[in-house]
Amino acid sequence: MLDFMKKWKASWLLIAAGILFFLTGLFCLISPLVAYVYLVKFSGLALLLNGIVLQVASSTAHLSFASEKRSMRIESILDFIFGILLLFNPFMTFILYPVLIGYWILFMGILKVIVSLLVRNKIRGWLFVFALGILSILFAFGIIFSPSTRAKDVAVIIGVFFILLGAVLFYDSVKLKRMHETIDLLF
Repeated sequence: MLDFMKKWKASWLLIAAGILFFLTGLFCLISPLVAYVYLVKFSGLALLLNGIVLQVASSTAHLSFASEKRSMRIESILDFIFGILLLFNPFMTFILYPVLIGYWILFMGILKVIVSLLVRNKIRGWLFVFALGILSILFAFGIIFSPSTRAKDVAVIIGVFFILLGAVLFYDSVKLKRMHETIDLLF
């Protein structure tokens, strides 16, 4: 199984993830209440799968990108932790979902900002990653400190974020296709 996944190029994994995030975001905007229930139900699984994809992508990345590989591994650990928290108690997760997903987005945004600053001399697109980190932090604050805790409002904020994230991942996959399978700092 690992050999099969190693054959997947990082750009194809990014395309798949981008499409998945984009479609999930559209679903959140079209039917926010139903989407909230499904987000609570499947976010833990999605984060665990994202952690696996990040581990595979980091292990197949070009050797000259050691610091980026480390950041992907850190991100995959955070995904595993939040995935387990979301799967641990479904009822409590339903109530605490905005806080848990908000803090996950916040930690990912902070990680993106830090990593982009660390690799700014090595990667041309560091400013793009930095901007995504700032955007993630803003959306996280929008979720965590939202004056409305209604499921519908939270689902709409998450939907907009997922659409933007999907578009960024898709753009990054096209950009990375021209490079020698560099790794992803945007996941």
